[in-house]
Parts: sequence; structure tokens; C-alpha cells
Amino acid sequence: MVGDPAACVSPPFDQFNPALVAQLEAQSVYNVARLVAAPPGGGPDESGDSYREKAALLDDWIAAKALTPDASPGIYPYTQKYTRSGQRLTRRGFIAVGDLRDAAILPHEATHAHVREDRARLRRATAVDFGLIFVVYSDPTGEIDRILRDCEATECLVEAEQPDGSLHELRRCTDTHRIERVVRSLRDLDCVIADGHHRTAAAFDAWREVGEERWAAIMMAFFNADAPGVTVLPLHRGVECPAGWKFDVFLDRLAEFFEVIRFNVGDAAPRDVAEILEEHIRERAKQGNIAFGMVGPPPDAAYLVEAPASPSADWPFPDAMHPVVRGMPTALFETGVLRGALHFEDFQVDRGDRLRFRKDATDLVMEVREGQYQLGFLLPPTPLDAVFEVARLRQNLPQKSTYFFPKLLTGLTVHRIEAA
Repeated sequence: MVGDPAACVSPPFDQFNPALVAQLEAQSVYNVARLVAAPPGGGPDESGDSYREKAALLDDWIAAKALTPDASPGIYPYTQKYTRSGQRLTRRGFIAVGDLRDAAILPHEATHAHVREDRARLRRATAVDFGLIFVVYSDPTGEIDRILRDCEATECLVEAEQPDGSLHELRRCTDTHRIERVVRSLRDLDCVIADGHHRTAAAFDAWREVGEERWAAIMMAFFNADAPGVTVLPLHRGVECPAGWKFDVFLDRLAEFFEVIRFNVGDAAPRDVAEILEEHIRERAKQGNIAFGMVGPPPDAAYLVEAPASPSADWPFPDAMHPVVRGMPTALFETGVLRGALHFEDFQVDRGDRLRFRKDATDLVMEVREGQYQLGFLLPPTPLDAVFEVARLRQNLPQKSTYFFPKLLTGLTVHRIEAA
């Protein structure tokens, strides 16, 4: 009824831009982007009109049988195949409905209040989960992976290749024995939310407001962090500086917190500048040090910004920030660069004001040169074991501390709350 299901899925909503939304909507009248795209500005839509329109569109899709309910309980094995650094990798997981209140499922990142409110309003209006909460668990034995590999002999329901080269395959498992083995194996394992913190927090808000137990159920995708194929990349930062901002004054302030090393890059291409900085970042990481790459107004210069091994007592850490979190790259960036050198206020950090998050370092360098931002910072990745450490302490890293590649697709499955 919908044609090719691969034409109906999308990346997560936070990856959208107007051109991508237009491209996705052109693929199918049933592409899920029509239901999950945020209002202009990222929301929330105070009038509520956009949420009512999406709820009405969802009803139309259900009436047209573009969305149909499962006839029996099951889980959905979900496989991603992708290439990284010349190596072909496979990541095996499964989609199921989990409980928001489960204390064994741990977050690791803070969220932006305005995005959380937008997603909560969408969930209340539609009573549906469209996107997946990406959960990683630690299972060195690989028991669940072996069960999921056995499921690959079943029919592939969706096969969707994405522009980043990743191939996504969805199957369905109704074998009660296999499902019981998966549930039993997962029961005593640590689980951490890798991606989807805003949707998780929004679901909590919607559940608390509605006050009904079925609203605590949410759609999740579980993957083994100890299996090959879990790749964590950094998210880089573009910073828009206010009128009257002076680069030399900022450099002096930055040097109060970090060692700043200037490189003359001449007229090197953005890709070459990014590669030079990333190599320096990797070398510092091998020595146990945290460093950021930086580009700014001088087109012939790039900078390495190296954090001290032991930040001084007057470093602008929030009092509530746990000592373990203080040693993470994004925490040192948020406190030393944003709060310290750029004088960001708490509300600006919370909202991500004047910040743009970029996954491609070359694009970031090019955009700074084009004047889209005044400053660009290349960050190192947050180690996966650090993500588990912070989560187990019931602490949060700053927003956008991790980029799990590839992203999970939205719309592969849909969880209708009133049918839970």
C-alpha cells in the first residue's frame, strides 16, 4: 500500500534541514518526515497547530492502511552494515518496546529544554512513538548477537540504503523461545541510552502529564556495545559570535584556560586543514591529553587548543558537575571555551544558543571560512567506556557529546501508545 517501505523512512528528526525534508517528502507521500519534522526554529509550536495537523495526517495514514498493527507479539531484528576507515562492519540489534521507568536503562547526556518540549507535545498529540531510542548494552559473551544472527534467515521486511553508504535491514521474530532467550539475557545487563535523549525525556514528560501507565512504554532499539560495529564519532562545534566580538581579545581569554598553539596553514584546502588538526588531536589523545582543533577569522591560521592535565581551582565548572564528567572532552569544551572564554550564560548553554553541531570536520572548516560561524572547534570522540562510566554514576555529559554512527532510521516501526 505504501510502495517501497525504504522510501518511507528517514534519519532522526534532529538531522533534518529544509533541503533534506523536501527530499524525503518527495520520496513518498507516506514518508515519516511529514510526521516528525520539528516546527520552524526547532519548536515548540506554542499554537499547537503543527501537532494537530500531524495527528490528523497520522489518522489519515491509519485509515488508508499505510500503517497496520502487528497481529501477534514479536521483536524486530535490525541490522546495519556500513564502511568505516575502509572496513565493512555489521551492527546487529533488535527493536522492542521498553519501559521508561526501568532503572537499568541509563541516560548519559543532558538535553535542550525547548527540543524536549516540542517532542513531548508531538507525542501527546499523536499518541505514537515514531523514532527509536538507541540503547547499547554491555555483553562480552555475545549471547544476544548469536540469537539475532539466527534470525537473519527470515524474510527481510525493509532494506534501505542511505546516502552515507549504510544498509539497514529489518526482520520480524515471533519465535517465543528466541524472544524469551533475548529477554532473559538482557535482564541483568547494563543498558545506556546512546541516542534519543530528547525523545526519552519528552516521553517522560508526556507520561507524567497524561498519568497513564501505557504512556511509560516506548520504542527502543538495543545493540551490543561489546560487538564489532559500534562506532562513536565526535560532534564538532560552530560558534556564532555577537557583533563587536574581537578575535584577539578572545584568544587572550582562551589562553587563560588552555595552551593555544598556532599553525600557519596558508591557503590549504579545508580538508587538509581538518586532517592536520585531527592528526594533532589524535596524537595528544595517545599521550593521554585532551585537545581541540580551532579555526577562526584568519584564513591562513589554525589552532590547537590543549586542556591542562589538572584544571585550576577557578576553572568554571558548575558545582553540580561530577569529577568524572569534568574530565570529558565536551565538558572541558563547554566550561573552558563556552563559559570561560566566551562568557556563555547557563541558559545559553542549555538551549545551545549560537552553537551549530557538525559531524564533518571539513564542512566545519569550510563554513567558518564562508562566514557562517566565526569560530569552529574540532573535538575528539568521547570513549565508549567513558559513556558507560558516566551513565553508571547516574550523571550526564553535555549535550551532543556522542555521535553514534550510523544513525538509526525513523519509521522502520511505529509504536502506537493506546495499543500498548
